[in-house]
Amino acid sequence: MEQYQYVHPWVHVRNDQGEWDVSHMFRRIAWSGDVDSVCRSLELEMIVSATDPRLPYVYLPLAGGISMGVGNQTLFAGVVASKDKSTDASTMSVTCYDFGFYLKNSRASRKYTGETPETITRQLCSTYGVPVGSLAQTGVSIRRKFSATEVYRIIDTAYTLASQQTGKKYLLRFSGLRLNVIERTVTPQSVILQRGTNLQTATYGESIENMKNRVIIVDSDGNFVREISDNAAVKRYGLLADVLTQSDGEDATAEAKEILADNGVERRASVTCLGHLKLITGNTIYIAEPYTGLANTCWIDEDTHVWQNGVYTCRLTLNFKNEMRESESGSEVET
Repeated sequence: MEQYQYVHPWVHVRNDQGEWDVSHMFRRIAWSGDVDSVCRSLELEMIVSATDPRLPYVYLPLAGGISMGVGNQTLFAGVVASKDKSTDASTMSVTCYDFGFYLKNSRASRKYTGETPETITRQLCSTYGVPVGSLAQTGVSIRRKFSATEVYRIIDTAYTLASQQTGKKYLLRFSGLRLNVIERTVTPQSVILQRGTNLQTATYGESIENMKNRVIIVDSDGNFVREISDNAAVKRYGLLADVLTQSDGEDATAEAKEILADNGVERRASVTCLGHLKLITGNTIYIAEPYTGLANTCWIDEDTHVWQNGVYTCRLTLNFKNEMRESESGSEVET
């Protein structure tokens, strides 16, 4: 297990006068991301004063460049999106986003007739000035048209359709300046969280409120075709059934099995722990906490890293399933 060691991040900003090291000017630094957002954020509490001229000040323009890292590793590169200050406060709140901001807040209309998700991603990022790193190779041809659709949803849809064929899960994630699309798998040498070492608090819950353990397949006239059932779950929790209408000439068995797989016992967990740079959305951890019964490999669905008062901590939301952000925007192009 790697030993915790506090290292204060560096922060650089760019304005019309050049690039400035402003690492010493922030009371709190928070770096975060989650599986439902295409961009990671950087939230800063900058020390300012309306009355003390001796306090150093560097101008942070909107859309000005900003980067943050530890040692020789750049963790975040993006732009200033908003800032707020008041005459009766000693800090200015600054919110920044990586270049996923431009994919989230731009729309496009496109028609694809056989391009792969990786080709689609490179073309869109080139148009909107977003640097590209490594893109998961799928080799799947996409036939889809989009009208006034958020750019990131076009990319998400392309990789969602590919996932349905490859069976793999994908995640859009920025590393420094560049957009990467990775395959979601168990992280090599996952961080281990344990009570008494690096784990501070843990919460765990489970629910059957949204469970479905039997799917009844009917035809377009409502006639019974077949049923797919998780008999062990029915015996343990009682019958919780769903109905799926099968189109003429189709077999809905695979879809019914997917409904069962996606609607079993819901398990949720969140933890706070000593900070570690590998604890980011899309990676996995192994957690061992006997009181809550947590002893699993989990996927990180949300992370917040905070540096404040000489302490580096993380808050994580965990998922017991390997799930991707899915989208099926647009419509299919007929052959």
